Amino acid sequence: MKNDVIRVIIVDDSLIFRETIASLLSQDPEILIVANASNGKEAYGKCKEYNPDIVLMDVRMPECDGIEGTKLIKSSFPEIKVIMFTTFEDKDYITEAIRYGAEGYIFKDSGQDHIRTVIKSVKKGYPVFHQKVLNTVVQSIPEIISEKVNIDLTSTEKKILSYIVEGKSNKEISILLMLSEGRIRNIISNLFDKTGTCDRTQLAVFAVRNDLVD
Repeated sequence: MKNDVIRVIIVDDSLIFRETIASLLSQDPEILIVANASNGKEAYGKCKEYNPDIVLMDVRMPECDGIEGTKLIKSSFPEIKVIMFTTFEDKDYITEAIRYGAEGYIFKDSGQDHIRTVIKSVKKGYPVFHQKVLNTVVQSIPEIISEKVNIDLTSTEKKILSYIVEGKSNKEISILLMLSEGRIRNIISNLFDKTGTCDRTQLAVFAVRNDLVD
């Protein structure tokens, strides 16, 4: 088996859903489903047994929900990355998931290609949150203690990051900074490289997590 295969545990109280997602994800040779669980407590036990890279975690489950399951897993196995996988956009769920260390929050109606991409990004250390919950994430993160990274940025790069967090387009940023759109695209591309992110949502979350914007 290749060392770069991503080991995943799927956690959901629906057996049919677990089997369906496992079948879809298993089509990717870079992803290996090592176990599944029906609630957070069971997921914790599976983590001790299988030592996965990623836990794909539902939120609402009986006995032990995904928030409590995330807390259990991250308190004992901080290196295991948890992606909340749910139909709910509730602010409290999002805030609590991040507070306890979840690295991702995506919705079940996401396409299978997107889900695979999120798993691979989170495995590399890049947090990923669905666009719909980005504003909630941005509001919640300043309250959460997490390890920060230091990145040297120019004043222009910092301004562009701030505008990206605000949701402004390249055209809007170019007008505000009086730079060409091509120049803005090049700077954003450099920011992706510096931060290890691959899209604007990841970049915005990364910037807020690491206090790169005022």
